[in-house]
Amino acid sequence: MALALLVASLAIMLYLAIRFEWRLALAAIGALIHDVTLTLGLLAILAVPMDLNVIAGLLAVIGYSLNDSIVIGDRLRDVLRAKPNQCVYISTNIAVCETFSRTLITAGTTLFTIGCLLILGGDALYGFALTLFVGVLTGTWSSVAVASCLQEILGLSASHYQRAPEHEGTC
Repeated sequence: MALALLVASLAIMLYLAIRFEWRLALAAIGALIHDVTLTLGLLAILAVPMDLNVIAGLLAVIGYSLNDSIVIGDRLRDVLRAKPNQCVYISTNIAVCETFSRTLITAGTTLFTIGCLLILGGDALYGFALTLFVGVLTGTWSSVAVASCLQEILGLSASHYQRAPEHEGTC
């Protein structure tokens, strides 16, 4: 399982590095590690048995967290391109604030649904629903707080997102 998560993380990081910037990729992977570690820690404390439902829940948490980190990173890229002279901390704050309502609405509706599964799903869905519930909570928090801060710590700046000037007169 650890090897599969490592390979998946490297593939995700490669895709994000090509699509966005390596600092975003590393920050998103850092947020994923944070989410999976906290979720697994709580599952261990509560002595939830590791079965296929829990593994499926962890994979869903990875996807959920990654999506949220990409939404914020995409908005940050747009802000940095539009205002290249602005401080990166202010740009990050703007990007988080502009996506915050979307993040809260998505997390709230998801948590409501997962909460219903947790309460009404019975023993068969308990591990899956608990994994998702904890993972969505930590994933939402880490996308806003962990991934955004890690990008800044890694030295993200507006110059990383500026397009190269096109040559005039060439075909």
